[in-house]
Amino acid sequence: MRFDVATSVGVLASCWMTGVEAFWRMNCGIAQIGRVDPVVNPNAISGHVHLLSGASNINTTSTFQSLTAASCTSCSIQKDKSAYWTPLLYYQRGDGSFINVPNDGTVVYYLGRGEDRRNIVPFPPGFQVVSGDPSRRSYDNETMTYSTGRYRSRPVADRVSFACINYAQATPETPYMANTNCPNGLRAQIQFPSCWDGVNLYKADQSHVAYMSQIDNGVCPPTHPKLLPHLFYEIYYFPNRIDTSDGGRFVFSNGDTTGYGFHGDFLNAWDTQVLTDAIAACINDVESGNISECPPLAASQDDYFGTNCPEQAPLVNEQVRGVLSKLPGCNEVTSGPARAPQGVCPTQPNLNPVTNTDGQTRPVPVAGTTTATISSGSVAQYKGCYVDNTGGRALSGASYANDSMSTSICGAYCQSKGFSVFGTEYGRECFCGSAISSASAPQSECPMVCAGARTEYCGGPNRLSVWTVTSTPSSTSSAVASPSSTPTGPSINGASYLGCWSDAGGSRTLSGSYTTDSKMTLELCARTAQSANYKYFGLEYAGECFAGNSIRESASQLSSSGCNMKCKGNDTQICGGPGALSLFQNTGFIQPGNPALVNISAQNAQPY
Repeated sequence: MRFDVATSVGVLASCWMTGVEAFWRMNCGIAQIGRVDPVVNPNAISGHVHLLSGASNINTTSTFQSLTAASCTSCSIQKDKSAYWTPLLYYQRGDGSFINVPNDGTVVYYLGRGEDRRNIVPFPPGFQVVSGDPSRRSYDNETMTYSTGRYRSRPVADRVSFACINYAQATPETPYMANTNCPNGLRAQIQFPSCWDGVNLYKADQSHVAYMSQIDNGVCPPTHPKLLPHLFYEIYYFPNRIDTSDGGRFVFSNGDTTGYGFHGDFLNAWDTQVLTDAIAACINDVESGNISECPPLAASQDDYFGTNCPEQAPLVNEQVRGVLSKLPGCNEVTSGPARAPQGVCPTQPNLNPVTNTDGQTRPVPVAGTTTATISSGSVAQYKGCYVDNTGGRALSGASYANDSMSTSICGAYCQSKGFSVFGTEYGRECFCGSAISSASAPQSECPMVCAGARTEYCGGPNRLSVWTVTSTPSSTSSAVASPSSTPTGPSINGASYLGCWSDAGGSRTLSGSYTTDSKMTLELCARTAQSANYKYFGLEYAGECFAGNSIRESASQLSSSGCNMKCKGNDTQICGGPGALSLFQNTGFIQPGNPALVNISAQNAQPY
């Protein structure tokens, strides 16, 4: 994430903290963007678009149990699989169209606040909460927090605030979106209620929780005696990256131009013991906010959370980014002061198929012990984590990079170049050589997950995960296989099978042509592609045929089990699956020069 955390902490301290108080701060990348809200709209499409962070499997049916099974989280503490979300900010152009505002993620604070802070209790499993009112379009100066003779109350509306960041000239925070000309970013902020009734995990009217008397400090009402960690979100936007010369306006996804309707949701999925230990050891004692200074949290800290657990493919089948003719859903743009209830659409989009990665783990490779079978059939042994790029490349024989990188792909590529030693770096780079002579490094310095294989590690910054080919398959052929070697699979005249590939992102893996037929077969799709001289073709959902001359860069090879649907026209053949293509290359494709196969082409080769 690119924002300045030090500045963030400084502003937070000056505006909310009274004296030195302890907290921890967790950076979060994006897990999902879409009309998903399992708290307010469980098992349904949400009324408006949200920016979601946290567990990789966030969906419309999420619960504590489902989130804790996620393979990873887009936040830095991997023992926290909770979900955090807020509405997405758009810009409405002068012509009425909309475009999403660049966003740089969310920062979540867990603060030790309140007079009873030494008795803070962890969020219980299943706890959910919403802060803010999406329908508000004006300041509510009547609804107040709890007060006593000693502790003053405060308007609940103060839970929302906006900071227009200008390093050259500081400006005060406001409870509405007062200024969007922000040279260093616009920060939307939301405070959560910290007082719990101790009984109910969730009530739709939020009566299971209450705010402290000063929202971020003070005392709880006697009806809500249990004090929880105080949650505070910061969401960073960059409105100055948008061309506003057409006189448009900024608006949140719920149609709110004021900011009074800003809100946030939290669905707890912490490892309860870790959260309990962190509260006991850190929430009242770590004044820097650094996770590294809190042992229960540092044990699962991932500095590469944004890379290792990237944004997931859209769950809802609709466009929510780029230029839009209207806000997704049925959200009229309003500026108040009257309330604006959430619009309800008569029809809703479908959900996209999702690959289930729950329970996936990433075994840490052990030098001299861990082996891997690469796509050529050869076996490679892990040598360890090695230093790279100190005066020259540690492996300088050949190199390339792509967003489908894995140990197998890198190994096969290097074999095809005649090298037996290979290493992966930065999650997506591959280097080859005859020997590794640089210094070894601790395994912890190779923490980045492979871009194309989320259960494997592919080095780190200036660090190589190095492997050596130790055996090759016995074969009547002495040819060395390349990453584009044809996997075992169906045979079609004039085509080679490339395997089962993903097709569940925001754009198609093959975008040249599309046909569907109730009698679809492999041969029918092949003829369609070959007659139009397309380089690749693929079949999906039993009856769909796609073709194109390039494969979308973010597409990746799946397990063969992902392609499991029988062709509508021949039940002895497989025609892809949900969000999965049975992918082929047209061997009769005519192109000047010497075209290479998918993912290993010269145009994809990017020396570091």
